[in-house]
Amino acid sequence: MPEPRGERSRIAALIAGLPQGVRVVLGPGDDAAVLRPRDGYDLVVTTDTFVEGRHFLRELVTPAEAGARLALANLSDLAAMAAEPRWALVSLVVPAAWNAADCESLEHACARALAAEGAVVVGGNLASGGGPFVATLTLLGEVACARAWTRSAARAGDMLAVSGVPGSAAAALALALSNTPPSWSRVPEALQRAYVAPACRMRLARELATAGGVRAAIDLSDGLAGDLARLCEASGVGARLDAARLPASEALRHAARSLSALVGRSRPPQDVGRQPPDESALLAQLQLSTSDDYELLLAVDPAAWARCAALAEASGAPLAAIGEVTAAPGLRLRDADGAERALEGGGWDHFPAPE
Repeated sequence: MPEPRGERSRIAALIAGLPQGVRVVLGPGDDAAVLRPRDGYDLVVTTDTFVEGRHFLRELVTPAEAGARLALANLSDLAAMAAEPRWALVSLVVPAAWNAADCESLEHACARALAAEGAVVVGGNLASGGGPFVATLTLLGEVACARAWTRSAARAGDMLAVSGVPGSAAAALALALSNTPPSWSRVPEALQRAYVAPACRMRLARELATAGGVRAAIDLSDGLAGDLARLCEASGVGARLDAARLPASEALRHAARSLSALVGRSRPPQDVGRQPPDESALLAQLQLSTSDDYELLLAVDPAAWARCAALAEASGAPLAAIGEVTAAPGLRLRDADGAERALEGGGWDHFPAPE
């Protein structure tokens, strides 16, 4: 297929075949989209940007996979607000290394992932650039008035619960980057899937929102400890996590063992003879620190926990109770032997303070 000539031809190829959504009065192709929200509903809006080299590597992620992940990152934000996704805008800044087919593959994969949850692409922007490839998705959703979950309503005594197995995506990326050049050759399939095609938790959010019992929520895009700290700060509370209750799949444990061995072999000469990195410490670091999991962290009314857990199991989304909200500020981690220690609420930061 010949390369489309000119900006208008590329835009036409990008929007060709995109589905029409509900209450879209005017979709892609004009100066702006015209949408018609429902009476009695609040509009919920989120946006995410993926920058090649920062958020994904072409050695590890195809354009289609990057598009689907971009959709999932935004869907996760709406799931954390108990909102239904409806409309999306996709904007691309395209360097010469990306051809028209790459861009179409990314946008159409993004559109398919959104359509699976009831949202459609209604517009966007296309520009050329001399830097890295950049894709920005803005997603709009609806939630019944005053029914959105927020980060600010957790109470002391609430149970803390998390979906999936946080740390899986971080483990996958760490193992992939340990290869030269980066590759998935030593990464268990379950971990690779967690990074390339993370599970969408919209169905879980719908079920729990209907049943009631969730008081506060946040999506885990920057790491469990860091995002928990944000939820606690917004709610004016603290939290205590139980290390023994943090989900850990066999694939994640395998990654901790493998990374421990890799770090041990790559120690500088001055560290030879010292104790190699502890596997359990690496496991905890994967579970709590920087990640791209797009899971949900929830503060749940204890009286509703059994109902929420049953709904999660029925929806096929693992949900684990991992601790409780405390009145005292700060984060604490209870080890398997019952000892407690302070837990730093770091997580990913694009602009870390200088040391």
